[in-house]
Amino acid sequence: MTGRATAAIRVWRSRNVRTGTDRAYAAYMVFMVAVVAVTPIARAVWLSLTSAEGIAVLASTAAPGVTVLTAAGLWAGALILGRDRGPAVLPPFPTHALATSDLPRSDTFRGPVLRAGALVTGLATFAAGLVGGSLTSNGLADPLSTAMFAAVGALVGIVATVAWLAGQVFPRAAVPVALGVLALAAFTAAVPFMQPFTPWGWVGLAYPGSGSPHTLVALTALTAALVAAVPVLLNRLGLAELMAQAARWESAATYATGMEFSSAVTIYQGEPHAGRRRLRAVRAIRRRSAVFLIRDAIGAVRTPGRLVVGVIALATAGTLITLAFAPAMPGWALGAAAGLTLFGGLGPFTDGIRHAASVAADFPLYGISDEHLLANHALFPLAVTVVVLLTVVVVCSFVTGMSAFAPILSSLALGVLTLMARVGNALKGPLPPTLLAPIPTPVGDLGAAVRMIWALDAVLLIAFAGAAAALAFESPVLLIGVAITLVGLVVARWRQRT
Repeated sequence: MTGRATAAIRVWRSRNVRTGTDRAYAAYMVFMVAVVAVTPIARAVWLSLTSAEGIAVLASTAAPGVTVLTAAGLWAGALILGRDRGPAVLPPFPTHALATSDLPRSDTFRGPVLRAGALVTGLATFAAGLVGGSLTSNGLADPLSTAMFAAVGALVGIVATVAWLAGQVFPRAAVPVALGVLALAAFTAAVPFMQPFTPWGWVGLAYPGSGSPHTLVALTALTAALVAAVPVLLNRLGLAELMAQAARWESAATYATGMEFSSAVTIYQGEPHAGRRRLRAVRAIRRRSAVFLIRDAIGAVRTPGRLVVGVIALATAGTLITLAFAPAMPGWALGAAAGLTLFGGLGPFTDGIRHAASVAADFPLYGISDEHLLANHALFPLAVTVVVLLTVVVVCSFVTGMSAFAPILSSLALGVLTLMARVGNALKGPLPPTLLAPIPTPVGDLGAAVRMIWALDAVLLIAFAGAAAALAFESPVLLIGVAITLVGLVVARWRQRT
């Protein structure tokens, strides 16, 4: 079996070797994405961190506690992510060939784990270096503490990789353990006395300006112990789980290559299971709007995991948009983050909108027009958005002692615009063939950049909408412009539906 597996892998690799043209095109695509998206975003992040507002946030007394929550959130998220897509993933054919051979999985699946770990570790180190570099450039930390914090960031990335693999090996235990980590981290952040006794507390103690070598030593010992357990975890991977994750990832990659990111995300959505036998979704009620409202609510309850994540995302967006109005805060950055979080959190509540968009321009299925069908399905996400945002904004304003008037108006405006962006994204359809044509310019072909912008138009617009909502009382023209753009986009796509 080992010889057959090796021969099969050689055949698969020979059939999938990229030519020089393919490699050049892939490198060009990466370069264009970096030019269009990564470079401006990295520059904006650095300017924000080194601004007066950014320095005030990084140098505040709450920064170490936020670091504790960030590290714990990263590790908990890695555990949950491993349930659906772990680091030990190869294409289906080599996965089956290697998993059914006599070779140990600690050897055959070590490569993808190392590549995934290098990516996560590099991003964590880069983020920690940005924070430390910003503080050092303003004289608030010495270079030694910045270097130590960057090393701690690398260790955090390694631990996150091991947690990611553990979530893939133990999918049933991933969610309870992740919730326990988050609860303990919240307790540690609230009670600083507990920081020396928890791993996420060690990360907070290593924050530039307050770090000590003992936390680095303790975190290094923990990381070494976890890395030593990686071969054992790899050898516990099952064939069925490996094949399922490989098949889902290949399908998602196929959709993503065709710029159909919504379809790629749909592959990882959980199947409805809660209350399917006892809880009726469609009920005989006179008011048609109430029928759709209850139907969409029960549909969301049938996937409780997505429902909880969506509510948490909406609450996080409400918190961010409230903090955007606090003094000495980078309002536009927090507003953009609130918009992106709100857009992602609305996903579990807009299944009805996607259904209405998919059957639009076809024969009426329910005896009502397409406009009424879409409007009725928009009631549930609109109600949830308004209730959650209002509650969170009022509570945060009361806790921080801020006026709730401006955050309430901005959050409501952002919620409506985000819902419109979801409608426009559902009506988008496949990639227009006209965008496949090259766009020659003196700096090269911009066709790839245009296609990327088309695929991410809703995300980019809602990020601008969030930043404009945070600055609405300073410059309302920006928010009005984004609103007009979104309305025009939705109307144009609705008229062009097929």
